[in-house]
Amino acid sequence: MSIICLEGASSVGKTTISKALERMYGCKRISEVNELFQRYSNKDSERYLEKQLERWAMAKQISAAGGIAVLDGDPFQPLWYNWIFSDLGFQDINSVIDFYAIALKDQKIKFPDKYFILTIAENELRNRKNKDTSRSRSNFELHLKLIRPQLAYFASMNEIYDGIAEVMIANDPIQLANSIYSSKYPSDYDQLQLLKKQVDFINT
Repeated sequence: MSIICLEGASSVGKTTISKALERMYGCKRISEVNELFQRYSNKDSERYLEKQLERWAMAKQISAAGGIAVLDGDPFQPLWYNWIFSDLGFQDINSVIDFYAIALKDQKIKFPDKYFILTIAENELRNRKNKDTSRSRSNFELHLKLIRPQLAYFASMNEIYDGIAEVMIANDPIQLANSIYSSKYPSDYDQLQLLKKQVDFINT
């Protein structure tokens, strides 16, 4: 694998496992937009999307040099996040779909080679959130609501390309890093076909 992505709820351990992959296997972590860049308001939603393309360019550069890039958060996140929280006034989902369709055609972004969707019981998420004093996680309660629809969204991917999204219980970071590094992934797939599949899913 050259470009992989870790996803899951707030406090599930994406960053911890990304850093374990860096430490153990020399992978390179690509942080989420709000860590790499300044935070953007809803009014700057187009710029937020463009920053996702910048994250992808970083990952592509690492891959081209023979390394493994680990995206700490999905570069296509606005696609499912704006769908799940459509009542919060984010950018219209159709605009987001159009943005990614054009970016894919222009080869400014691709879906990662494989997604690893991390999950754990809600009470453990709360325990981890309370123990981690380095981050405020002000939207923690809100983000608990995305767990089920997010899992359904990524499960939909496997209906067209089996194995592209693997759900993993986020227990021991070392064991998870070993499993992720040795995991198999689908051969090359049609990017626009996958986008169409996901758009069909969120529109049902």
